[in-house]
Amino acid sequence: MNESSTGTLFVKSKEDLKAFLKVEKEKYNASRFTIPFFEFRERQILWRHNSLLRRAEYHRNQGHSIRANYYKLRLKSLQNKYGIHIPINCFDQGLKIMHLGPILVNQDAKIGRDCSIHINTSIVAGGRDSGVPLIGNNVVIGIGAVILGGIRLADYMAIGANAVVNKSFNEENITVAGVPAKKISETGRKEWNKPLEAI
Repeated sequence: MNESSTGTLFVKSKEDLKAFLKVEKEKYNASRFTIPFFEFRERQILWRHNSLLRRAEYHRNQGHSIRANYYKLRLKSLQNKYGIHIPINCFDQGLKIMHLGPILVNQDAKIGRDCSIHINTSIVAGGRDSGVPLIGNNVVIGIGAVILGGIRLADYMAIGANAVVNKSFNEENITVAGVPAKKISETGRKEWNKPLEAI
């Protein structure tokens, strides 16, 4: 794997690409047989999104400009249709989008492994500066949550629905919620994993 200075792994080799696709295909429980451009089930559409995202990342990071632009055009077409605005090279391996719907991510944000993200969420720069969030591994982001500014969030955090997170939380495996977000529980994603996997 190839690690950036922020700790996020990028898809920079064929081995990386295969590993990312294998992990994320399993998360969506996607069938082996798919017909391109004709995925009707939600999980198949979301798997197609991740597949295009990772292929665009690989070719961009390899300097294959023509193939990178091809996959980026296909990715943008799908993203625009469903309101999913996730730039390349933001999410580490294991991204799972829980449902089709609006998601907005700043192109400079970095999110760790095995992130689960719900609809109507935003990961964006703050209003006072250009800082963007750096989010740890195994974080779940609830419906309608807004994470903004140059903040850091620790591993295994659970972000509650409609929370506005505008400050750093360095304690692992907690739940935060509210406007502005505060810690509301000593237990976080580790306790959420089992019900999430059943979705």
